[in-house]
Amino acid sequence: MADFPSIEPIERSYDLGAHPIGVVTFANGDETRFLHGLVAVGVPLPLRFVAINLTKARQISDHFDTHGTTRLFRIPAELWRMHTNRYDLVGPGFLWRWTAAPEETPLGGSLFDVAVSLLSIG
Repeated sequence: MADFPSIEPIERSYDLGAHPIGVVTFANGDETRFLHGLVAVGVPLPLRFVAINLTKARQISDHFDTHGTTRLFRIPAELWRMHTNRYDLVGPGFLWRWTAAPEETPLGGSLFDVAVSLLSIG
């Protein structure tokens, strides 16, 4: 399990995911919900790398080629730089997976913008 490349993104956005909840629906239509965990799962993490060189762009695309959308990996601290606490969003020990292939936009001069979409797995 190779970690995501240690490249700092220029932009990251996310929502808070959802707590794992089970729902039981009764014959009369009433529902009861059961909380199965205290930590949110399925947190999307879109990242944007702006004007990175070809070597860094290849590190990202090679990581996707190796992992696809099924193999899990860790993300390095560089992805959380300037965030007050890297565990505000997901707990320690969470793994991530790709949700889609990275989108590369060539800028010329061997520079690329790269958009990445990751998802936390509990």
